[in-house]
Amino acid sequence: MKFFITALDTSGIITLRRDSVPAAMKKATELLSDGCLNVEIHTPDGAAYSPGQFEQLREQVQA
Repeated sequence: MKFFITALDTSGIITLRRDSVPAAMKKATELLSDGCLNVEIHTPDGAAYSPGQFEQLREQVQA
């Protein structure tokens, strides 16, 4: 599956792809710690998760 991480930094919009939820969450967390704004993880079904919803995404995958 493909998960996309989007964020905004000083140079513009960033879009990255990861193949799993753990990898997407790791990168999204790194972007947040680097000071990026509007960080979201987009799932293959089109849902978007903001940082406050990352744990919900993790729980859905584990279920």
